[in-house]
Amino acid sequence: MNNRKIAFIINPISGTQNKQKIVEKIKNVSWSANDEIEIYYTKCAGDAFESAKKYVEKHFDIVVAVGGDGTVNEIARALIHTDTALCIIPVGSGNGLARDLHIPLKVYNAVNLLQKGKIINIDVCYFNDQPYLCTAGVGYDAAVGKAFAQSRKRGFFSYLIAALKVYIKIKPVEYKLTVDGNEMIHKAFDITFANAGQFGNNAYISPLADLCDDLVDVVVIRPFPWYKCINIGLRLFRKTLHKSKYVKIYKCKHVVLERPEADCAHFDGEFTTAGKRMEIRIEHAALKILV
Repeated sequence: MNNRKIAFIINPISGTQNKQKIVEKIKNVSWSANDEIEIYYTKCAGDAFESAKKYVEKHFDIVVAVGGDGTVNEIARALIHTDTALCIIPVGSGNGLARDLHIPLKVYNAVNLLQKGKIINIDVCYFNDQPYLCTAGVGYDAAVGKAFAQSRKRGFFSYLIAALKVYIKIKPVEYKLTVDGNEMIHKAFDITFANAGQFGNNAYISPLADLCDDLVDVVVIRPFPWYKCINIGLRLFRKTLHKSKYVKIYKCKHVVLERPEADCAHFDGEFTTAGKRMEIRIEHAALKILV
């Protein structure tokens, strides 16, 4: 693993860790004399994607995403179907992909993957042609993503407060799903299209999801009584949500969702808006990643 070209793309506003200390830890690694190391700080939204594209064009072996799930997604989009591998130093709020792949959350240990790790290929999902790695969806989690994006504070507890406020207001919606050609109607509290098993913070929306199985897990959470709220929440963190009678999971390669009105949606921790119709598909082994 000598004679490598490695670029670190750092999101300076992601998470709460001091980025200068992260750079010091990177520089303290015993790099090979033949390794070419570059460190780049993003300047605005979209900059991580554009800079990662330039490193691919320069034939860098590895691009390291230093940030949260949004930063990881942005950089990964530039690396799909290339020979450049993604590495993650997770410093965000949820760190869903890093946790799902058992990538260390401590910076020094994550950096050491560049010396001791191995490269695997994982699947990439597309939400209306927008690539994502972990989860996308509509309903409750999308509404929480919108509320969290509008909050001035980051972190798990800020997310929890947003989740409680949204729960009080949200109403179930009737969706039409076409799963690998099979049509069905579900009145749902939330629908998630999972490539990885969790949202982040070890909240497992689909505990049996596999990043390498060439399948999307369509997780439908049907309306449930308010007094089951704590039970559903505990199941998320105990990896037992799939056993709830209020949850139905379909594994497929392609799904179309239709809903009465355009509304919010989410992918890889980022809030977005989407129309009445959404299409989700998967590409097998489309991204190289260091684990």
